Formats: sequence, structure tokens, C-alpha cells
Amino acid sequence: MGSPTFQEILRECLENGILSQIIVNPKPDIETYLKNRFAYSSSSCAGCEEVILGNKGIGICVKPQPCYHIINNGNITEIKNLNKKSVRFFQFYFLISFHNKLKPKSEEVITILIDEKSNIVKIGELNEDQIVKNNELEIDDVKGKIKPKVFDDLWKVADLKIEEIIKAKLLLFDLQLIKEKKAKLKNFDKRLRRERREQLISKKIDFNFQRWQTNYESLLRREEESYITNVKVKLVNLLIVNTIEVKFEANLSNNSRVHSSLTLGVNESVEINCPICKNTFSEGYATEDALYVCEKCIKQSVDTGKIYSKKATLTLDPVLKEYIEPEAGFVCSVCGKKYSKLLEYKCSYDNTSVCIHHYGFCDICGETFSKLNLSYTDEFKSQLCPKHATKNS
Repeated sequence: MGSPTFQEILRECLENGILSQIIVNPKPDIETYLKNRFAYSSSSCAGCEEVILGNKGIGICVKPQPCYHIINNGNITEIKNLNKKSVRFFQFYFLISFHNKLKPKSEEVITILIDEKSNIVKIGELNEDQIVKNNELEIDDVKGKIKPKVFDDLWKVADLKIEEIIKAKLLLFDLQLIKEKKAKLKNFDKRLRRERREQLISKKIDFNFQRWQTNYESLLRREEESYITNVKVKLVNLLIVNTIEVKFEANLSNNSRVHSSLTLGVNESVEINCPICKNTFSEGYATEDALYVCEKCIKQSVDTGKIYSKKATLTLDPVLKEYIEPEAGFVCSVCGKKYSKLLEYKCSYDNTSVCIHHYGFCDICGETFSKLNLSYTDEFKSQLCPKHATKNS
């Protein structure tokens, strides 16, 4: 890490300013930009995959965080209480190369994004091409310098992190070579021992076992060291992103409020915490009781198909195991329990409501009756409605 190349880059960075610096602003007004971070159905954006089902393409987001927060059963009516502040991020670009004589040279660029407080924000996730290709963002180059003290603090964090990353990658790189390395060393060992046997058999050479053992260990160690993977690390760029962090409140059509924040160009995903379980979710539901909750915290009315939160006062249907609105459903005239309208039967005799457990059919007319209005005869084991029970009495 202390190579002359790096020292030259560091000297130019401190004397002439940073290598790259941009400023990010929204092209539309900030309210429109924030509204566009929400969707009301599955969406896709640049860089995401598309799957064709039948004749329809469906967007599949492959980014670490979803491109959009999806709202179900409602929409945004207003964005307000905007709190904006300017923030800076520093992205270090390291070129890492691995070289081993058993495998071709491997190179890759590792990026580490750090905020102004020297906290690591992302590893390899901020893609400057995606920022530039975002039609809703305006990107401008700016000039400026970075103070040596600031750079030193950032560098310490980046240096420790890149060392950790290299160790992990080196382990994976060498893991693929273990078998081949063992085979090479085994063959080399066999060759040295074969040479010893030849010398022992030959009468021309006065064989010295101690000297051979010393040479053997030295040669074997040198051969093993020749298979060690060499790693080179080079700082190739430093990008400073000047952008805006926005905290906001969104009013929804069900009169609920959503609080969230995002950072333009750096963290485009909207993170919302469920007011009930407090977990973060990327797809939510605007409920009939004026809440906006995650999928785990919703209840659905079996009669109306409307969405309610877990905090709503609903009745659980004991048969369907789904919920009924207070004003919906019916009460069985036999057992007195409340059920969904989907399970309601009307008695043909007195038009009372009967549940699935307490209705029956007249064996003569075949119509539906409450079990309270059915008579049972011992003869033929039949059940009769009041009308036919009278005739057969």
C-alpha cells in the first residue's frame, strides 16, 4: 500500500485537488423526484432484468435494494415537510491484481464509499454509470481540493477495509489452487527422492545424507514459496460525490402519513418502517383504518375484500379463519356466533340467518331450514320442515 505509485497519486491529490468531483441535483422539482421513487405496481428501471410471461414483460429488480417502493391500495396525494441538507461521499477505487504461476493474472476494481464522518457506506455498490444514466438527475463536474487531514482520516478507514477485502479474496483465490499446488509439490518431492536413490546406487558419488537432507529441505521450501500468490494494490481514483440528503413526509389517499429519506444518487431506495412491527419494508398497503403497513401486519375483510391493519377491530370468522368488518357478516340464529356473509344460509320457514353448522334440508321438499325448524322422525330416520312435519304427524 506504500508503493511509489500510490505516493505519487497522493501527492497530486493533495497538491492539485481531487481526481474527480461531481455535484448531483434533481432535474425536476424535488417533490416530483421523490414521488417518482414510488410505484403502484411492479416496476423496472435501467439495469434491472425483464422476464417475459406470455406476451407481457415483468420487471425483476436485481439491485441490492429495490428501485421503487411499491404502494398497494392507495397513492401519494402530497409530499411535504422536506428537510434537505448537502452531504459529501468519497469513493475510493482500488485496482487489485492476483498473480500465481499456476493461474493467469487476475485483476478487479474494488470501490469503497465513505461518508464525511469516515463511516463506510457501501462496498462496490455505487455505480457512477447508473448515476450518469439516471435521466432524473443532473450531474456536473466541479473543482475543489480535499484537506490533508480529511484525506488522512478517510484513507485510514479505506486502507483497513481494503486489507480485509484482500484477505478474503486471497483465500478464495488460493482455495482453487490447493489441489494443484499439492500435486506439484508432491511431484517435486518425488523427483528429489529419485535423485537421492540414483546417487546412492551410483558408486561414483560419495553420498552425504546430512548434506542431502539440508539441500532437500531448502529446495522444497523454495519450490513451495514459488507458488505463493502475489498481490498488488493500487489506488487508481477518488470520486467525491456532492449530493443532497432529503427527509420527507408523504400523505397517502387513506389519510396515513409515511416518513422516509433518501440520498440522491447514493441511496435511491425509499426505506419505510412499519408503524406496527417497526420492520423496514419495500412494498406496503394503505389500509381502511388509515395506516400504511407491511404485508405481515395486514388483515383482510372476508366479506368486502378491503385491507385493514392488525390494529383494526375486526371479527375472526371461526370457519374461514379470515376477518369480518364490525358492520359486515351475520349472527347465526342458532349458535349466536358471527360469520361471514359467504357462509350465510336463510331458513325457508322464518327467513332467519343460519351458519354452516346449523342448517339442513327437508327430506321431502329439499329446501333449506334452520335446524331449530326441522323435525326428526324415528321412522325412516328423516328430517322434515314444519309444513311436512304437520302432514306426517
